[in-house]
Amino acid sequence: MRALLRSTVWAMLMVVIGATTARGQTTPPGSPALDVFRIFLRDGRVLSSYGEFAQVDTDLVFVVAQGQKGGVQTHDLITVPVAVVNMERTTAYASALRMSEYAALRGEREYQALIADITRAIAALEASDDKDRRLGIAIVARRRLLAWPADHFGYRAAELRQIVSIIDDVILDLQAATGTSQFSIDLVASVASAPPVPLMTAPTPAETVAMALIAASATDVGIEKLALLRSANRVAESLADADAGLRSEVARRLNEETGLDAAYRALLREALTRADAAVRQGRPMVIRRLILDVESGDATLGHRRPRDVAATLRTLWSESGLAVDQQLAFERWALVKGQLRAYEARVRSAHRAWTRHASTLSAIKGGEPASPGKLDAAARSFGELDRVLVSLRPPDELVEANGIFRSAVQLVQHGLLLGQRLAVAPNAELSRNASSAITGADLLHNAGVRSLALALKARRVR
Repeated sequence: MRALLRSTVWAMLMVVIGATTARGQTTPPGSPALDVFRIFLRDGRVLSSYGEFAQVDTDLVFVVAQGQKGGVQTHDLITVPVAVVNMERTTAYASALRMSEYAALRGEREYQALIADITRAIAALEASDDKDRRLGIAIVARRRLLAWPADHFGYRAAELRQIVSIIDDVILDLQAATGTSQFSIDLVASVASAPPVPLMTAPTPAETVAMALIAASATDVGIEKLALLRSANRVAESLADADAGLRSEVARRLNEETGLDAAYRALLREALTRADAAVRQGRPMVIRRLILDVESGDATLGHRRPRDVAATLRTLWSESGLAVDQQLAFERWALVKGQLRAYEARVRSAHRAWTRHASTLSAIKGGEPASPGKLDAAARSFGELDRVLVSLRPPDELVEANGIFRSAVQLVQHGLLLGQRLAVAPNAELSRNASSAITGADLLHNAGVRSLALALKARRVR
């Protein structure tokens, strides 16, 4: 058994030694651009992404770089629907690029450190006479080898898979020696390696412009499309060796999109401006017609701004709901305006008590004595006002205002009652309480006046 184990271990060591002398992924001629990711469209066209891309819901967001260092260089954020992207190829290329970048920076160094650790583990395994310890060392080494590629961008996964297969044989021998029958299920996972993906060299400045044109046709965000084409035009004009046809195509596309952008802006801005007026006027049918106008105008322009149009239509439908609310508010006001005005006229005459007895109320609020005659007259006036307010049956719009007025009158009555007591026997605490009551009554009365003024007008949703 020991001889068999030794021969197996040495065979594994040979694989390890072979793996350490081999290099990782073969670098294709021309040196790939490790900072240029690729976006593969479903129609076969390819875009370049400066740095990593990000998927946000149903969109892929990335940066399109154009031009060259030392000359005109631009970077534009672009959004492309995931539906037009071959995500399998795109993510596979990104994984291969990350692995290549990792290999170039520190992959081989960290791989060699792993191999050194595994070699030491093998030596410890061979030197030990404890069967259980040897089995434990082999299992730990296998687990580490299995986990390493996933945590290191798949680097050297094929070589590690060969090592794992030899360790599996060692573990089987050790299991037989210890009486263990099989692996636990978490130990039999295979070490998979992604199929090789050829990496592309950096695009030439002219190619960056050509790919920007493709990106402009793939995005459905109007403002991004126009910004990308403006950048492409700047870069193309700066390239001495750019093909005349490329410059011409960029200029043509830019002019076309500029015209489209102006047309869409006019269409959508006018619709929203008219919708705002329709909301204020309570005319929902006007907005329904505007929705049809936007849909018709979009069709005439070739459905070239789907996101902008969709956002505008959502806003218009929301405006339509507000216009309905305003229409109902106008109709309600027309129904009750007679009652509102009758209430206002009835209360206006009764509320003259506030003006007629202003000096008496001011004296109480200021802590000054008031004559008993004036106090009694004010008490009678506000008592009559309270009876009027109780007898009124205001419409729903004025229930709040009527309640505020009643509270104000009751506070005045309380202040007057305290004032009458003060006229008989001055008291500092009663004087403060009376002043507070009149002050609070004034505040409530003013609030009621404002509430009444609002209720006398049709409710406005905007």
